[in-house]
Amino acid sequence: MKPDIEKYLGMIDDWDMPREQKIQLINDLWRIMENFVDRAFGIHPAQQVMQKNPLRDLQDSEKIISSSCTQKPNKPPPPTQGVRP
Repeated sequence: MKPDIEKYLGMIDDWDMPREQKIQLINDLWRIMENFVDRAFGIHPAQQVMQKNPLRDLQDSEKIISSSCTQKPNKPPPPTQGVRP
């Protein structure tokens, strides 16, 4: 999809830059906005690839180890660097 250059040129007529630069700016902004929309609706190429090849769990469910241990791991002490007494 291409932007309507004439429509948007009218919006930046009073800007002090050459016409070619204005057209380039419109095209660049159009591509940026297109990218945002593609990402928002899940049609960005990176999202499509992930849907085709979803990440698989690296663990084999048959080899899971179970434990009845309820002890929580020790928390590390709070940082002392940068703390004033």
